[in-house]
Amino acid sequence: MSISFGTVAIVLVAIVLLLLSGFWTDRTYSRFSELPGHYDFRGRPTRMAPRRTMAWLLPLTFSLMLAVMGVAMAMLPADVQNSPDAGLVMASLTLLAAQGLVLWLLDRWASGQA
Repeated sequence: MSISFGTVAIVLVAIVLLLLSGFWTDRTYSRFSELPGHYDFRGRPTRMAPRRTMAWLLPLTFSLMLAVMGVAMAMLPADVQNSPDAGLVMASLTLLAAQGLVLWLLDRWASGQA
């Protein structure tokens, strides 16, 4: 295995944070039966979906993506890898940022509701 322990730790922390964000979202917005499932370019919701689906869809998908990428990198021979550590760290940070953007948009929407 040519992936460093630090990279594995970063990926695992990112997965835990993503899953915690799903739990947090589900609990924080439990007063709503539906949450925005899609936003337009201005950040306004265009489609609603059940709360639990929207609270867990992205965190579970992103976590699965990171896990699959980590396993795939670990299985590749070292001579065909450029820098798996950098790629996995960048993927972790990018997916955490994407989840942060969704949570920010959700918070903006929820604060405008009665």
